[in-house]
Amino acid sequence: MRRTQIAVVVAFLSVGAGSRALAPVTQVIAQPDAPIRITSYSAAYQEGGRYATEGIHHNVAYDSATDRKIVAVQIGLVSFDIWNEFLDRTGGVSMDELAPHASSKGTWVARAYADFSFQTGVAYVAKVRFVDGWIWEADLQSIAEELKKIEKDFYVAKLRAKPEKP
Repeated sequence: MRRTQIAVVVAFLSVGAGSRALAPVTQVIAQPDAPIRITSYSAAYQEGGRYATEGIHHNVAYDSATDRKIVAVQIGLVSFDIWNEFLDRTGGVSMDELAPHASSKGTWVARAYADFSFQTGVAYVAKVRFVDGWIWEADLQSIAEELKKIEKDFYVAKLRAKPEKP
């Protein structure tokens, strides 16, 4: 029995990041009251190379769902590993003006310890700043409740953590 377990682990590790046995899973958290609607989201780990940055590449397309001009958007991007354990959280920020009911998109690369083990990505609208200075913010407690469907012990402080200084 022990040899079988070791063989399975060795086989999994030999697959490595270059050839994945499982395709990444992505999810967008529904937020009916958000002034931005995420229309598409994909994420995958990419090895570094001559013309590519290593890390988890998050690709997001979104639309304005308001009659007001937007001057900044932050998309919350949460990553989980192959074991459905929290891997990383980052905020994809765009400071390009977004006209009422217009569309935009962005790609953000997150670097995390063991990012090669990425399996599940989740996107949500974190913050929106309007031209008049008013800021809309997501209800992080409800976001954390959705994330508990992936990692049962997930807690809201993981969404509020400030990144460490390099």
